[in-house]
Amino acid sequence: MAADGYILDNEVKSFWVESGDTTMIEWENTAEYAQIQVVKTSADYNSTNGLPAGTPLAGAVFTIYDKRNNVVDTIQTNASGIASSKLLPLGIYTVKETTAPTNYGLNTNTFTADLEFAGQVVQIQVTDPSISTGVTIKKTGYQQVMNNSLIRYTVSGVANTSSVSLNSFYWRDTIPTDAMRLTRLVTGTYSATQNYKVTYTTNLNSNWQTAYDNLSTAQNYTLDMSATALGLASNEYVTSFMLVFGIVPSGFHQLTDATVDGTTLYALTNGYQFANKADVGGLYGQYWQQSIARWTTSIYSNYKPYTPTLPRTGY
Repeated sequence: MAADGYILDNEVKSFWVESGDTTMIEWENTAEYAQIQVVKTSADYNSTNGLPAGTPLAGAVFTIYDKRNNVVDTIQTNASGIASSKLLPLGIYTVKETTAPTNYGLNTNTFTADLEFAGQVVQIQVTDPSISTGVTIKKTGYQQVMNNSLIRYTVSGVANTSSVSLNSFYWRDTIPTDAMRLTRLVTGTYSATQNYKVTYTTNLNSNWQTAYDNLSTAQNYTLDMSATALGLASNEYVTSFMLVFGIVPSGFHQLTDATVDGTTLYALTNGYQFANKADVGGLYGQYWQQSIARWTTSIYSNYKPYTPTLPRTGY
């Protein structure tokens, strides 16, 4: 009887055994080989790339293990969605997907391939679910405001609209420092309970500094963001702030609107326009998903720059 995966050697061999001696006989076994083939397709319609269900997918990587859990081959699907192993000795193998194609999720099932006879090709059909990624944010505020007065913006619709979780999720506000100074932030609340922090930059320090930490997404905070509260220098002011959430799940979204308060500068002339920008982002794999919202406000003012009257000269 031959060992598993090897051809039975029917050759008759002669040998001589002398009295009191041991004779060693060697038989070289010839292995029988077969092959594993994976066919990779999309499980459903992918809204990101527009490919329908059943589309062959390139770039999926699979690892093949023997019965001792040793890696015996690593294969990748081609443009036809097919990946073929090298010739493998007969036996039972397991196959796992280790890298999914772009815009698709990993199939976490473990597949078994039983190579039973020489020349056999065991085909495994594997589908991957499509992945959609995206984020949203909305910014509104006063259309017109007087100089040296309160201005308020509302930030709403902050969300991870992806079908997967995102890393390094944030939303950020860039202050139009040509026209206002930040005074207060009302944080809003969010759908998944976790902690986050508020960081900021200034005109004198472009590094992100922490203003408030270990905040809960379930609580709506009113935070003093004035220069005095943050301990800034007399000539220093906030240029941007950011809410940093870390990892957020699919469907993470804002439940209560956030508001951003500031005071417009005194020396703004009538009709002067300035824009406030807010953006949101999250990291999926190596790629950022980002969205930007802007709001433009104009100044209603009686302020006129002082123009000195020069004395008349000459005759």
